[in-house]
Amino acid sequence: MKKRICHRMLALAMLATLLTSSAMFLLHWQDGLRELFAQTVRQAAIAQAGYLHAENPTEALHAIGNSDRSRLTLIAPDGSVRYDSNADITQMGNHADRPEVHAALQYGSGKEVRVSSTLDTLTCYVALRLPDGDVLRVSNTTDLLTRSVLDTLPAMGLVILLIFLLSAAVSSRLTEQLVRPINSIDPTDPLSTDVYEELSPLVHRLNEQNRQIILQMAALRRKQVEFDAITAGMDEGLLLLDEHLTALTCNRSARRLLDAPAAAGVPLDAFERDETIMSNAKKALSGEASVSMLERADRHLRLSFSPVRVDDEVRGVVMLVLDSSAQYAAEQSRRMFTANVTHELKTPLTSVLGYAEMIRYGLAKPEDIPNFAARIHNEAARLLNLVDDIMKLSRLDEGRSTLNFESIDLYALACSVCERLHDRAAQHTVTLSVRGASCMISGVPLMVDEVLSNLCDNAIKYNRAQGTVVCSIEQKTSCILLRVCNTGPAIPPDAQAHIFERFYRADASRSQEIPGTGLGLSIVKHICEIHGAEIAVTSEPDHTEFTVRWPLPEVLA
Repeated sequence: MKKRICHRMLALAMLATLLTSSAMFLLHWQDGLRELFAQTVRQAAIAQAGYLHAENPTEALHAIGNSDRSRLTLIAPDGSVRYDSNADITQMGNHADRPEVHAALQYGSGKEVRVSSTLDTLTCYVALRLPDGDVLRVSNTTDLLTRSVLDTLPAMGLVILLIFLLSAAVSSRLTEQLVRPINSIDPTDPLSTDVYEELSPLVHRLNEQNRQIILQMAALRRKQVEFDAITAGMDEGLLLLDEHLTALTCNRSARRLLDAPAAAGVPLDAFERDETIMSNAKKALSGEASVSMLERADRHLRLSFSPVRVDDEVRGVVMLVLDSSAQYAAEQSRRMFTANVTHELKTPLTSVLGYAEMIRYGLAKPEDIPNFAARIHNEAARLLNLVDDIMKLSRLDEGRSTLNFESIDLYALACSVCERLHDRAAQHTVTLSVRGASCMISGVPLMVDEVLSNLCDNAIKYNRAQGTVVCSIEQKTSCILLRVCNTGPAIPPDAQAHIFERFYRADASRSQEIPGTGLGLSIVKHICEIHGAEIAVTSEPDHTEFTVRWPLPEVLA
């Protein structure tokens, strides 16, 4: 406001100065032009008298024409030029159409200010008719007048500059005096400020508005605190959008789930580019509620859009974000597990049923019955193993709250497991050995035994003839390492990320040759998670290594 007042006062002063200077410049020009006309009239009268009273008019014309800067021209009644002091008369056209010449021929005298067609400059003309009918014309260019006017411009510019500086200083001073009482008003207590009478209504209104604002701010603060307390504790993401889809409120869960900014006032399309979200938000603005699902990284989100109506008009959108990742994963796992269990159970049952029907209806030869019975026995054993592994997984899904952890010597347990699997390794012509020293861990003995048994048994089954299996235990600074290495074929890189999934068999072509349920490594991984251990695999031809990092007993506790 202060700058605006100062600038306007300065602009007014400069406008007045420029108008005054322009008027003075114009008056100076007009006065000079009048003086030039008067001088030209006098020169024409003197030239007329000298020409008429001269004994030799031609010489008189030359003498008068060369006496000063004025131009002298003698024009015949028909308009032809008989003499010109400044130009070649042979190059000059007929002058009968010149305004001053035409007026002199008719009325005896004529004068005109125009641009000379011969000299191409602004010129004052005065023409007088002589007794013999000829016209004597005297002319003066305005060069001297123009130069005289231009010579005044530096002084006039200096005056304008001085006036500008003086006006700037005066405007700043007057503006400061004008706005000082306004600036001195205390917004928090306007009545305590001493102001001039014209500002009293403003001061009283400010005081009343302050009182109302304080009451409203207190009420809004209470509501905001209540709202923040409610939304901060929500697991669901909450976004409130206005009619322009600008975020008014965004709670902690929404920022986490949608990577939304913490500050309000950010348009939805500035941080969310998903077309489904934008389309549903615009649909909610039209008054239609909607629900959609969104996959974001490793999350599955359920988005609900509801219009906010005020006085039967949609004034915003409530966007609710629910993280349904756990439910989705559980549902997917349940479906996959059900499908896999159904498939795994159906295969041996189909074989058992087929062999049993052949024996029942006498389709099998007597010499084949023992073979069929053996196959029925093997498939039934496979079913029992499968059911047993499924029950193990079911028990593991119950968590560690009901488990009793004990101190276990991992090296001694590994030796016991390897001794138990010695005959099995011999059947596969595989050498099984244990390396390391006594290392204590905290865990459930049966579960740790299950981990060792599964890893060693797999290392034997998936090994080559005359291969080796080495089970080593080593204590590090932060953990105890259990390594089970074998010399079998490499596990394909794309299969290494899936071998711990339920029912997954890395080598599908050998799945029928090598017995197993496909749940062993899944059980191992589950047991490791319960014990806070981490399991990983590296594999290359003739060297596959499973590594389990067991936490130290005090770390686990």
